[in-house]
Parts: sequence; structure tokens; C-alpha cells
Amino acid sequence: MVLGAAVWSGGRPSPAMRRRVERAADLFHSGAAPFFLVTGGLGRHPPAEAEVMARIAEGMCVPRTVILREDRARTTWESARYCCSIIQKLGGGRVLLVTDDWHLPRALLAFRRHGIAAIGKGAGGGPGEVGLLRWIGYALRESAGMVWYALRPRSQKNLP
Repeated sequence: MVLGAAVWSGGRPSPAMRRRVERAADLFHSGAAPFFLVTGGLGRHPPAEAEVMARIAEGMCVPRTVILREDRARTTWESARYCCSIIQKLGGGRVLLVTDDWHLPRALLAFRRHGIAAIGKGAGGGPGEVGLLRWIGYALRESAGMVWYALRPRSQKNLP
């Protein structure tokens, strides 16, 4: 499962999105997962993040028949919530999450709080890739987000 990132003007993927999909495609081709689930709704620029990620994955030889899309989530918490039913229809089991390294702990917490057995693989995104100041900002935001997700009650209804 690939967590969304920004779509830039003209439907172009942000570097974070491209990095995440490329990492997930490598994992898929190594046999790490039988399906390729992308999650992310419409942000500042169309189309939905899931659509752009699916297009990148197809360009990396991930078969269209195994790419699943969740195209409404606007937050990591919503991705966990909306993906529950998709995962259940696939038979449940362990889910492999792919996102930036700095985002992975909070993403894993969100999915686990929704009852999804998740493990993660980072896609980079360290200070050398995003810049030190931006990385510090991400770290501060993620720290606050971890507290919020840990205290937030789990959704009683996982379906939208």
C-alpha cells in the first residue's frame, strides 16, 4: 500500500509521491505483496493522488489488474479508515505500507489503530533529500501527530 503525497500543477507527481511509488514498485516486483493499493484523494491540484500514483506504477510495469485505488482520503487517518474495507475484501492479513521514513511511524499507528496489521518500508525522505529545515518541520509535525493519533478514539465504523 502506497500512501499519497502532493500532486503538483498539471497533474505532476511531487518528488515524495514518485519516491514512494518507486519504492513500492520495487517491493512489488520482488514479491513482497500480491496487490498494489494506492491511497490519496484530491488535493490542491487534480487529479486525485491515487490516480497519479497508479499511472506511475503502470509505467514501472506494475500490472493494471493488481492496482487498487482508494481516491477519497485526504489524511493518513482517512487512508487507514477507507482502506479497511478494501483490505477486508482481499482477505485481511498483513499490509505493507510504503511512505517516507519520517511519516512511517505515524502511518503505522493510524493503520494499527484501525485494526489493520501493518508493517512498513520507508521510501527515503531524509534531510539530504528534502532539506534540513523542511525535515525538522516534518519531524515536529509528526511528533504532534503521533500524540494525536495515540489519543484519538478509533473509528467505530471503518466504512466511509
